[in-house]
Amino acid sequence: MQLRQARLNAGLTQNALAEAIGCSQSDISRIESGQRDITLERLKAIAAALGVPVAQLLADEVA
Repeated sequence: MQLRQARLNAGLTQNALAEAIGCSQSDISRIESGQRDITLERLKAIAAALGVPVAQLLADEVA
């Protein structure tokens, strides 16, 4: 998943992204490291907060 890079490109910290989507910083950390599964709804919220299409966050998963 390209979440970490997309977050960095958007200039957001894990805390800022977590606040934007209503979860904890530790949730974002676990999602980025692959230690936590992510729902489609949360993925959509993250993509919206980062201003990227959902497909961009899934690029590594599909390839």
